[in-house]
Amino acid sequence: MLESKKKLVIKKTNLLLTRPKEDSVRLSLLFDESEFNFFIAPLIQIKQKSYNYDENCKFDYILFTSKNGLSNFNNLKESDKIIVIGDGTYLLAKKMGMKKVINVKGNTLDLKKKIKLLLKKGQSILHPTEVSLNLDLKNFFINHEFYYNHIGCYISKMKNSDPEIFENFFNSCEDGLITLFSRRTAISFKNEILKLNLLEKCKKKKFLVLSKVIENELLSAGLKNILITKEPNEKSMVDLIIKTSQ
Repeated sequence: MLESKKKLVIKKTNLLLTRPKEDSVRLSLLFDESEFNFFIAPLIQIKQKSYNYDENCKFDYILFTSKNGLSNFNNLKESDKIIVIGDGTYLLAKKMGMKKVINVKGNTLDLKKKIKLLLKKGQSILHPTEVSLNLDLKNFFINHEFYYNHIGCYISKMKNSDPEIFENFFNSCEDGLITLFSRRTAISFKNEILKLNLLEKCKKKKFLVLSKVIENELLSAGLKNILITKEPNEKSMVDLIIKTSQ
């Protein structure tokens, strides 16, 4: 008599995605749904903002430090020379038809090193980005005698867009992976778990983050089990999710 074959039951990994909804949904499609339970609860809300821009102004370079700046600035021409941080922003720029794109892989520290080699004193740079001004970046350009112009083309708001899914992840999953792609998202996350009294339920979960800066935000709330990606980009995050889930 033949022995009946037993089916191998694979335990799914619970994965909390906290990026804006469009990005979180796109990210979830990169994984096998038979291996993951996805909880999409955006903690950052991006809204385009109207801005004033003089088409007659000429800039040596236009800088984009995120995909949000690139997708919310409506005055690009194919001939513009642009600088972007990260592969995701670079790929979006190429998809938009931009021809002259310099990709800085890394973070703002890597950007500063690249800028010092690329720009000459007196050259100008336009930075379409979030409404709130990054004083550190502005001071860097001024101190190196570059002309820096900031345009606030979008608003980034810390908001839990789906608190029911967010709470369900913590209340129904003993373990799981939590992804955080930015410092602001980490701050928003801290605010939520403290407000909802979920700190204790974070103990058996693992945090996957892009940088030491994000890790420090979590450590300040007493959170542990933090893993940092090899590179500060989406591809490296995907690799870490797969490795950790196994």
